[in-house]
Amino acid sequence: MPVRARPFTTLFSLLLAACGSGGDRRFDVLLVGDPDTVAGDARPLSAASGLIREATRSGFVSIDDEGRIRPELAARWIVTDDGLSYIFRFEPREVDGEPPLTAGKVRKALNAAIARTKGTGLGLDLTVIDGIYARTDEVIEIRLKTAMPEFMQLLAAPELALDFTDATTDALVLETEGSLLTLSRPVPDEVNGEGATLDIRVAPAKEAVERFQAGQAELLLGGDIDALPHVEMGGLLRGTIRLDPVTGIFGLAVSPRGEGDFLSRASNREAVSMAIDRQALIAPFNIGGWVPRTRLVPVGMPGTQQPPGRWDGLEIGQRQAFAAQRVAGWLASEGTIDPITIALPPGTGGDILFRRLSADLGRIGLATKRVGWADKAQLRLVDEVASFDRPEWYLHRFDCTVLRGACNSDADALVAQAIAEPATARRNELLAEAERILTEENGFISFGPPIRFSLVRGGIDGFAINRWGFHPLSQLIGDPN
Repeated sequence: MPVRARPFTTLFSLLLAACGSGGDRRFDVLLVGDPDTVAGDARPLSAASGLIREATRSGFVSIDDEGRIRPELAARWIVTDDGLSYIFRFEPREVDGEPPLTAGKVRKALNAAIARTKGTGLGLDLTVIDGIYARTDEVIEIRLKTAMPEFMQLLAAPELALDFTDATTDALVLETEGSLLTLSRPVPDEVNGEGATLDIRVAPAKEAVERFQAGQAELLLGGDIDALPHVEMGGLLRGTIRLDPVTGIFGLAVSPRGEGDFLSRASNREAVSMAIDRQALIAPFNIGGWVPRTRLVPVGMPGTQQPPGRWDGLEIGQRQAFAAQRVAGWLASEGTIDPITIALPPGTGGDILFRRLSADLGRIGLATKRVGWADKAQLRLVDEVASFDRPEWYLHRFDCTVLRGACNSDADALVAQAIAEPATARRNELLAEAERILTEENGFISFGPPIRFSLVRGGIDGFAINRWGFHPLSQLIGDPN
């Protein structure tokens, strides 16, 4: 790992001592998340859990602070000319008398990690792998079904950071005490003194932002739509907000209650989507440069052949008028419509979204009811950053085996067929057809790209904004060597 000239342990020696103890103490990093589950391993991983796993396990490769692929367990690698074979070389080593970490052990751990992703979008992403082979104690080959230039990005997923019970790696050591986590770098026996440490306070969005603005940390990670309303803009903010230029899915997944329900018809689901004024929805969050998107897959991505937008040429008033006609038609033929249930995160960001959504749907004659995040709902917020730039990433998140709701098994079959298709042109045709089917299904109401940000006080080595919105904790801690 690269040496950081200015680790947090040095930065904080220059700061004034905390005024009190307990809730008033300083932390190196404030991490937005659930303190009760952040160190857990439930799949899919939450954003905060992904950061902890990346720091405390070792993957083939990982992501640096600028979002680039960097070596980890694999010291180097080559890709064959056809793009179907990735060959990784490891450097087996023995630490403190433990058995060396060999390619066979790494292969076993990788297969176990892949098995744990079953039933998730990542698990479907990984179906591109045709086989994993330990060629020698130092070499592993991963064969793909079809060429995927973004494969290294996929391999760097935190879920593929590996567990070893009988070998030692350079992963950081985690100690927990309630919502306080401490990461430390192991120090070899021949190095005197203690290793660098990183103190992390995990807290819900509102508490994390307030602690940062009270001066309790130099860095806040994991900011999203729920944390943003608590940030004091202008001169009151003791730090700088850094927005990550991410893409992904941010909108409402539709789960109809059953046959005869208003949302059981694709045309009615489209009416709900048409009614939402996306710019007005995000306006209260004061995000400059945010561009709404009405499609699941961003336009212009490799492999996509869809037109740039839906309902082109219609102003929001016209769209809401068309949507209101569909509601009126249903009421005339089918009778009353129960309030549409919406599940949103419980914080301030969810409050703002619900008010805006309720106003828009009210304009077309639909009542709404907010339900708990764990309750059944007809509409549920989905907010996830893409980890690589391919249509498959988006389509896999709405596979019928991943997201129960208004999905389409025909689209799923086309995506699976595309994964195994060697011809690029034919593969893109299959993916475009799958997206067309899902678009007509109207099972997802897209708002636009997700919103991710950090709060940074001054310059910090090991931190940079990046397109994946992932800020590895392992890059923030000093190297004792």
